[in-house]
Amino acid sequence: MELATQLKALADPVRLKILEFLRDPVRSCCAQPDGVCACDLETFLGLSQPTVSHHMKLLVQAGFVTAQKRGRWVFYALNPAA
Repeated sequence: MELATQLKALADPVRLKILEFLRDPVRSCCAQPDGVCACDLETFLGLSQPTVSHHMKLLVQAGFVTAQKRGRWVFYALNPAA
């Protein structure tokens, strides 16, 4: 990954909060052992779905997070290689 992309992803306090949440998620209705549902992030952050999707897209592009679509939901997890 390009260093500038990674630094830009880490520069936002909301994205840092997301990474902390993914590291130690509060288990709720949609959380799985291998990932957290986007809806859990919306609830935790108090942000709209489009805003959460924007932040997650940047974290995935930077290589910090993996995304896996399961049905109509997307589950996110920390990328262990990052």
